[in-house]
Formats: sequence, C-alpha cells, structure tokens
Amino acid sequence: MVPPMLALWGWVIVTVILFRMLRPAQALVACLLGAYLLLPTRTGFDLPLLPALNKHSLPAIAAAVMTMIVATGASRPRPAGAGNGSQILPGWIPGNIWIRLLFLVAVLSVGLSALVNDDTLVYGPTVRRGLGPYDAGSMVLAIAVTLLPFVLARRLLADEAGRRVLLWGICLSASAYAALALFEVRMSPQLNMMVYGFNPASWIQHLRGGGYRPLVFLEHGLRLGIFLTMAVLIACGLSRTDRRHRLPCLLAAGWLFGTLVLAKTVGALSIALLLIPVALFLGTRLQIIAAAVLAGTVLFYPLLRSADLIPTERVLGLFEKYSNEDRVGSLKYRLKNEDILLDKAMQRPALGWSSFARNRVFDPKTGRDISVTDGIWAIVIGENGLIGYMAQFGLLTVPILLLVRRPRQVEPSTALLALALAANLADIIPNSSLTPVTWLIAGALAGRLEQARIAVPAATGTASDPPARDRPSRLRGGQAADGNPPLPAMRVTPYTRQTTLHSRSRRG
Repeated sequence: MVPPMLALWGWVIVTVILFRMLRPAQALVACLLGAYLLLPTRTGFDLPLLPALNKHSLPAIAAAVMTMIVATGASRPRPAGAGNGSQILPGWIPGNIWIRLLFLVAVLSVGLSALVNDDTLVYGPTVRRGLGPYDAGSMVLAIAVTLLPFVLARRLLADEAGRRVLLWGICLSASAYAALALFEVRMSPQLNMMVYGFNPASWIQHLRGGGYRPLVFLEHGLRLGIFLTMAVLIACGLSRTDRRHRLPCLLAAGWLFGTLVLAKTVGALSIALLLIPVALFLGTRLQIIAAAVLAGTVLFYPLLRSADLIPTERVLGLFEKYSNEDRVGSLKYRLKNEDILLDKAMQRPALGWSSFARNRVFDPKTGRDISVTDGIWAIVIGENGLIGYMAQFGLLTVPILLLVRRPRQVEPSTALLALALAANLADIIPNSSLTPVTWLIAGALAGRLEQARIAVPAATGTASDPPARDRPSRLRGGQAADGNPPLPAMRVTPYTRQTTLHSRSRRG
C-alpha cells in the first residue's frame, strides 16, 4: 500500500517533472487531471488560516508556481502557432470585463459573508459560533485556491492548441480510467482500499441494481459517472472534428458509454443520452446554443426553483412511472431538502450564512441536523447568498453565454468543451460534482474570449482596419511621431507573399 500523504506530496515532484518535460498546456492538463483521478481523497493538511492542502488544492498550487516559472518571458500574447504552438495569456486576473467582475465578486463575497455573520446561532444544545476577520481571511484564501484551475486554464489553454490538449486529455484519461471502473464493477469498489488502505465513502452507497457502482479513487461514484459522461461527449465530438482518428474516437465513445451504463449512475446516463445526439449530429452553432440553454437554466435555477417554475411534480411523476421505489424516494427526499435549505438561505439572501454548517437546518429543540445538502448549488447559495452564487456560477456559465452571441464564429473544439461543461453543470443541480475538471473547462472557455480579442490585432490586419496609406507612419522598434506604440513585427508566409504578388499583377 502507498501512504496517502506520501502520494499527495509526491505529486509536487511529479508536477515539477511534467512542467520540465512537457509544454505548459500539456503539463497543466496532465498535472490536474492526474491528481484528480489518482490521488487519495480525505487526505491533507489543514493548517491555520491557510486552506486545506489536499488532492485538489496542492496540485493546483504547485502548477501555479511552475506556471509562473515557465511563463517568464512568454507572457506577451502572440499568434497561435508561433513559438511552441501555444499561447500564454498575460496576467492572473481575467481580462474580459465580465469575467473579471465575477471573479472579484466571487472572492470578495466569501469574506464579506463571514464578516456579516458574526452572530452566534443556538439550536437547543447545538451552538454555531459567530465568525470574524480571521475566518474571512481564511475563506478568501480557500476560494482563491479553489479558483486556481480556472485561472491557470485561462492562461494556458486559451488557444486552439490548448483546447485540443484538454479535449484529448479528458478523452484518453477517461478511456484508461474506464478499465479500473470495470474492475470495480466486477470485483466491488476496493481499489482505494488496495492502494491507499481506506474506503472513501460508505459501502452501502456503492450497492446498486444487484451489483456495484464504482468510484475508483474519486470521492463518490456519482463524480465518476459525470466524468465518464463528459468523456463520452468529447469522444463523439472528436470523431467528427478529427477525421484521422475518427474510428478510434468512435471506439472510445462506445467503450466509455458501455462503462457508464455498467456504472449504474442514472443521472449521468440520462444526461449522456440527452446530449450524445447533439455531439454526434448537430453542427457547431447548434451545439453552442444547446450548451447555452443548459448553462442559463443552471445559472438561474435557484430563482426558478423559488418561484415554482421548475416542474418538480412532473419529474416525480416520470420517476414513479419508469423508476423503482428506492429512486423515487431518493428524489423526493432531495427535493424536500432543497426546499428547506432554500427557505433558510432566503432568510439572508444577499450573502448567506457563511460556513461551519451555519447554512444547515437544525431542529430548534433537539439541535439535530435535519438537512442533507446534495446539490452544490444549495451549498453555495446557503453559505454565500445570491451574490456569491451568481458570481461563482457566473464564472462557470457566462463564458458559454458570451460565446453564444456569435455562434457562427465558435470553433468545434470550443463548442465541444462548452457541451461537456453544460453536462457537468446539469449534474451539479442534484449532486456535488463541482471539481477541478469543471473549473479547467470553464477557464479554457474564459480564455477563449480573451484569445479571440487578442488574436485579431496580432494578425496582419482586419477588414475594419484603414488602408496602409491612411494610417500614420510608425517606426518599427521605436515610437511613432504621433506617440503610438510600434507595430509588431509581421510574419511573412508563402500565402501572404502570393497574395501580395497577385494584387500587384492585377494593378499592373
């Protein structure tokens, strides 16, 4: 067996090696995906003030340090394809004004929520203490570390090369991970016990349909299910966009879908059945529109839920008709807990109840906790209120919503990432499946917004530029007479040379 702490800290060395051997985009994807899929859960250091160092935070911090090292001298934007074939966006704060605003509000709202919750809550024998500046500082650091995958992906995965690295990384890693999942389908979930010496979740949660629901090294089988769903969608999409690997991608999609069926995760399987036709048969424009519809629904889900605009009774009726009693009872229990948690969250709607279980519902006499938080949205809105919820979930959804404004200009790789992210967002409603992979994809899409804005001026010119004779003269490498910065050096390609000769021949 491998000591869990040895595996956790050993991944820091693995991160250094990856960034020394691979390109930054490849190293980032390998580092964070590998840590998420292979490192042990429920293991880490919980230091004073600092966020807990676990399988999610420690690899992200190590990757951030290595990114600062490798990005030295390469932070200036340049056209995709130049140099090492990957663009590194400058700065650590998003450049898009909407994404920047959401990012700052997401970080600051967590601290403000702690500062306004300085009162002590008493429920019979149960006491929840008030919070102060120390807690606010600790929570701000924690949310900043949580958002590190988003920030790193926005810097390193913004261009086409980076997005394709992420797509293939998810597809290939999930295809290999499916073999471990099938082992647990047959032999029961015991890989974590065999490798690290403990079970990360209650055994009864893995018994489904007369068999087992695998989880491998993840926190829960539900997270494995949605990861397989995202990989199936990506494999289906790659089979259309990468014609050289069409057959391997289709075989991988079948392999992953079969594993997903055997994993007995009904929610993730339902999302896959809904979106696989979109990935296989619809064009890029319709894919990004479908992703935007799902993203918008998730973003405004609490408001729709509180206004009784979500047809919960109809959904229950469908479950009662096509599912067994256990699943129907589980859904009723979840919806009941959503109602009571949402009612308490609306008592402090702006900034919520902050952390330390203050957002949960307790019996006023016995002090017993009578609530269960399954959906991550209920946790976020209960702890950080509508302001924190709209900021954090805005970072996940607004990149898709901004891209849908010009769907015809969206590349297939971007639409495919948006579709995979939308599938993950749909699973966030009933489950707690917000992971570093989610933030990676969202960060890559946020970087795409900036990369598109930077790439156009970096090229030889756009249609809206004035003719060369109308532009003020500038000295290359120095300052022009009008005080403007120098023009970037132009890369002469055979295509531009042929175009120039052709235009001259027409004038002659």
